[in-house]
Amino acid sequence: MIEESYSASVLISKGDVIVASGDTVEEVFSSICSQAKLPSGITADSLVKELMDREKVLSTAVGNGIAIPHPRRPLFSNSDECRAIVAYLKTPIDMQAPDFKKVYAMFILLSASSQFHIKALSSLAVLFKNDEFKKSLQMKPGKEELIRLTQKCEVK
Repeated sequence: MIEESYSASVLISKGDVIVASGDTVEEVFSSICSQAKLPSGITADSLVKELMDREKVLSTAVGNGIAIPHPRRPLFSNSDECRAIVAYLKTPIDMQAPDFKKVYAMFILLSASSQFHIKALSSLAVLFKNDEFKKSLQMKPGKEELIRLTQKCEVK
């Protein structure tokens, strides 16, 4: 089982689950960042820029309609501020996923250190390998339901 502070369910509980609109990656990021509760000291505009800078290096789409956008560097030092913002896209977009599927769900990972980031990614990877989770994610569950589903998948 994943150490609790890095678990996807904890990160999602600290973040938001929102619906985003947009026809381009930048428009979707803008929609997400304008709706999300961000850690202190981070503005929507600065986060959009950080996410776009990372996306220009290599797509964060991981397949199965899922992407894990994240800044290239930690934007804050307080680990209590770490979170995952889950966004369901009104219109799936092409992000050059390895399986060529359009992205309909994003897990934007905000972490305070590279070590935390790697461990949190590992926690998300466990979920994305779980068929029950992937199927349920397509139904775009709300925050509480998504947290329950995530907790269920984390203990398997």
